[in-house]
Amino acid sequence: MIRHIVAFQLAASDPDVRQRHVVEMRSRLEALADVVPGVISIEVHPDLGVVDSHWPLILVSSFESTEALDQYLVHPRHRAVVDWMNDGVVVDRVAVDYLTD
Repeated sequence: MIRHIVAFQLAASDPDVRQRHVVEMRSRLEALADVVPGVISIEVHPDLGVVDSHWPLILVSSFESTEALDQYLVHPRHRAVVDWMNDGVVVDRVAVDYLTD
């Protein structure tokens, strides 16, 4: 199984706008769970907000194989969410993919 984790840095500085973006990102990303065969799970979690230096949002997803992850990454519905995020919602992201048992 492949685990795909992405942390997002949001563009908005206004707390209300940031919260709306967190809710919308969670909704849009978790809706992709049935996009392609081989997606096991997609979860989006906001940071607790206790430590200022933490990034505000993380995506944790699991895939049956690297091929399933590759199909997900190029799927038009996923690309549409990425385009929306890149249009002033997310300013930076970091990702890691790793093999799990």
